[in-house]
Amino acid sequence: MDIRNIDIKNQVIPFLIPLALLSLLIFISKSNQFTANPSLISVWITIDLILTVPLIYFLLIRKNAVPKNTVVIALLIGLFICYKIIPAENQTVLPVLGTWLLPILEIGILVYILVNLRKARLNYRQNRDNHIDFYTTVKTISQDLLPKFMARIIATEITVVYYAIINWKRRPLKNGEFSIHKKSASISILLGIMLIIGVEATVFHYILEQEGNPKAWLITFLSIYTLLQILGLLKSIIKRPISFEEDILRLRYGIMKETSIELNNIKSIVLSSKNMQQKTSRLSIFGRYETHNVILTLKNTETLYSLYGIKNNYTTISFYVDEPQKFFNKTCESIEKSQLKSSIN
Repeated sequence: MDIRNIDIKNQVIPFLIPLALLSLLIFISKSNQFTANPSLISVWITIDLILTVPLIYFLLIRKNAVPKNTVVIALLIGLFICYKIIPAENQTVLPVLGTWLLPILEIGILVYILVNLRKARLNYRQNRDNHIDFYTTVKTISQDLLPKFMARIIATEITVVYYAIINWKRRPLKNGEFSIHKKSASISILLGIMLIIGVEATVFHYILEQEGNPKAWLITFLSIYTLLQILGLLKSIIKRPISFEEDILRLRYGIMKETSIELNNIKSIVLSSKNMQQKTSRLSIFGRYETHNVILTLKNTETLYSLYGIKNNYTTISFYVDEPQKFFNKTCESIEKSQLKSSIN
């Protein structure tokens, strides 16, 4: 890196000033003044670490290219340092901030996501040829505020609730979209799991209630919550089909697994349900317990994302499509168009 190309004002100062403040606060916590009056100074150090330093950092980066979601990281760092340098007997302010600040922060993030979701829907209505994917949109909006791993967790939780409780409208397939649930075993497996949980929850509730155990309703509540989670995952398989979007093939298994493949990166496509090599990745979360009828081999490695940002690389992937021959034809046609476009450009 050429040091002459570093923008001191925008790239260095926004980090140096908060770092200097953190160092100063740590120094104060080790000083004789702190030992003489730990209760009062602990309050001010806690407020500075959790509120003042992140606020100053935000003001320093708000007009440059540094991602705004790093403010959350600054807040978490301040919280971590606070627990490390403030003695346990003087951490009186931390529970109060945890009680009020974190819920306000959560509500603020939720409001921000909902407002931007509404804007995304309005933009979608202006162009009926496109379809807004709820999970992708929530994930993109969340990443404006949070680090990627946290954004994926928030997006997953919101999407599960959305599909389980709110979105019951039938979603017709558009041109270039292919379903994976009509003839596969995925829906049957998930419905079977829901049935087992429902029966077990009913039996356990009855037994515990007969014994007068107060945990009966707690277990029932947790079972209902689990059922809603599985229902949301089940419906996401129906709501998020495989799709061709310009020069990209998007493979989705609900919100549980997804990957994007450039059409020019596809080496071969085979319609087959035979057993595969160990290095072949599966789009289905049920692995070998759910059949496949399409195998894609790529020229270069791509990444398969699972729940909460878990990922692995692959060059061969198998999955199930309800209309394999139609999908095969569409893939070949799309690859030809993409290659023609590339040659012209």
